[in-house]
Amino acid sequence: MPTDSSDLRIEHFDPARHNRAGFSCGVDRLDNFLKLNAKKQQKDDMTRVYVAVEEGSADILGYHAINLGMMDAGELAKRPRGAPDHGELPILFLGQVAVNENAQGQGLGSILMHHVFAKADAISQKAGCFAIVLDVMADGDELAYQRRIEWYAAFGFQPFASNPSRMFMTMKQVRLILTV
Repeated sequence: MPTDSSDLRIEHFDPARHNRAGFSCGVDRLDNFLKLNAKKQQKDDMTRVYVAVEEGSADILGYHAINLGMMDAGELAKRPRGAPDHGELPILFLGQVAVNENAQGQGLGSILMHHVFAKADAISQKAGCFAIVLDVMADGDELAYQRRIEWYAAFGFQPFASNPSRMFMTMKQVRLILTV
């Protein structure tokens, strides 16, 4: 793992170039997505995967996957002013954030999350995007699940009242983070 973030590159996932075979974050579902599904879903325009690699290396240290979606404004405690009558709000859906076990605890997850924020901001400048939405994975034990919720909450994600495993952050909040 690079000790300086300048040694780190976040790139669009290229299955022909990036080595995903040795990737293991400790959650089988996240490992399997990268190894078995990311290539096909990206090819079929269902998602975009971005990988973190050390400068000059093809080994994946971490990744995130994003795609576009819609959410029902009725899921929020307060309907946003200006929400369309049909109630659907455009979102960026964050499918996964995963860091290889040997790179965990060194800030790479935060770097990946800030890359998500930058991508969301860029998308929102070209098309409407109200929020980033994610589903916290319940894989593993209850303690691991709670740590994931707390990790996302530390960035400012809030749970939906109807489903605490689904969390969101408005683009207004994202822009505040990006200006700091």
